[in-house]
Amino acid sequence: MSQENLGMKAFTAGEDLEAFRRVKLSAGSGTQVEYADAGDDFIGITAGKVVSGDFVTVALKHAGRTFKLTASEALSVGATLYGADDGKVADTAVGNSIGTALELASADDEIIEGVLDNGLASDIDGASVAVEAENANGAIPVLFAKTGITNATTAVDIVESLPFKCKVINWHLISRDTTASNIKLQDGAGTPNDITANKAKGTADDAVVAGGTIVAEQDELDAGSALKVLASAEASFDVFVTVIKIS
Repeated sequence: MSQENLGMKAFTAGEDLEAFRRVKLSAGSGTQVEYADAGDDFIGITAGKVVSGDFVTVALKHAGRTFKLTASEALSVGATLYGADDGKVADTAVGNSIGTALELASADDEIIEGVLDNGLASDIDGASVAVEAENANGAIPVLFAKTGITNATTAVDIVESLPFKCKVINWHLISRDTTASNIKLQDGAGTPNDITANKAKGTADDAVVAGGTIVAEQDELDAGSALKVLASAEASFDVFVTVIKIS
């Protein structure tokens, strides 16, 4: 029998927890929580201080209210908030933005009021469902694009620094002139590796061209690496790459 709550729910603390900290479910548990660190998703904010093993009340993340939050650094009013280590918040960009500061924080450990954005669709980065999802779920694809390319005979960044580890699952081009050129994707980390085989762009202006072979040994890209495109001849085109986040 299902049980509903009104925005607050009791969990077991998986570690000592301070009040007003972001928490996530412990791995493999639906009843235990621990601090959410920088870049981690979270389910809510602790309402009080507890020791490991005790029950802790968690204000579940949802729109329509504000939350008391613990700052990890000085914050200005109106600052865009991101998750920080030990369940705190910061304006240092790690992962997606999670909300907005409504009060000033002058130093680490100060308590401020903030409003959370509740995971707006504009912030989806593929982190909510990974490529190896449970049977009941599907993976959320993420599309990276580089438009207006006029010369990629020296590899051009599609993404200068990938925000997460990902797997390339599809790609395509849109020709923007009548010049023939062979196009391929590369992983720009260190010595570039070819992610794909060459694909002929063709000579039809504005034609959509499906991408070529994706190399199995090179289709997984590390966070922080560069996703690049390389052309054999100077030509104009747009390129679109679909990926899925992996752990």
